[in-house]
Amino acid sequence: MVKEFVICLMILILILVGNGITQGYSRSSIENINEKLANLREEMNKEEINHEEIVKKEEEIDKEWEEMFSRLAYYIEHEELEKVSRNLENTKTYIKLKEYDNATKEINEGIYILNHIEDKYSFNLQNIF
Repeated sequence: MVKEFVICLMILILILVGNGITQGYSRSSIENINEKLANLREEMNKEEINHEEIVKKEEEIDKEWEEMFSRLAYYIEHEELEKVSRNLENTKTYIKLKEYDNATKEINEGIYILNHIEDKYSFNLQNIF
């Protein structure tokens, strides 16, 4: 009886620690990408737009997202992550076409989806029950 209790307790601790690690990585990754997307949006809303700087920032975001995507895909639904990838791809296209208003809309939608992912996979009572 004690042996089963100890095993169950160890499994529970392992689950909680694993969840803490994955949730911490998710939260920091999403905050990082959101911050970079907000900076990109601000750069596009300036009166004097530097297209080269915008393209450079967008490429940095793409590289970071590729790295994060491969790690986040282990425990987050691919469909959710694909929505963000699609928004980033649309943003890149609009930036190349210098349609900054449409790119800003895509960035706003991407930020919304990232925040939704963070809320959906957070460890709280609302998501458990």
